[in-house]
Amino acid sequence: MADKKIILAIDDDPMVLRVLTALLTPVYDLRISKSAADALALMDQTPPDLILLDIEMPHISGFEFLHTIKKNPKFMKIPVVIVSGHFETEFVIHAEKSGATGIVAKPIKQEELMKKIAEGFENPKKNTFGL
Repeated sequence: MADKKIILAIDDDPMVLRVLTALLTPVYDLRISKSAADALALMDQTPPDLILLDIEMPHISGFEFLHTIKKNPKFMKIPVVIVSGHFETEFVIHAEKSGATGIVAKPIKQEELMKKIAEGFENPKKNTFGL
């Protein structure tokens, strides 16, 4: 297990978390959080190699979480892939400017998810927003 990259999936939808678990656990060490606040606590214990982030969550939105980690030197270099049902131009531009490395559409397609994760690992500083 130690040789697997750690991915932290943050989403308040249990169905999305089940899908991500089914798709990713064979390949990655998947950690799950149902809220941004819980995710920050998990990250303090074991920083992930990549984050899959929902945007629409109660209490702390995905964008607020993204701004928080991108200001923290301990977490700022972790690639973040947004997992969202939103694909409006303004949304994508805001995600990119906020420091996300890519975006995956809901409902999640395995091929797209794996591609964006691979791109995030290969070049965490480059945004991969090819839509």
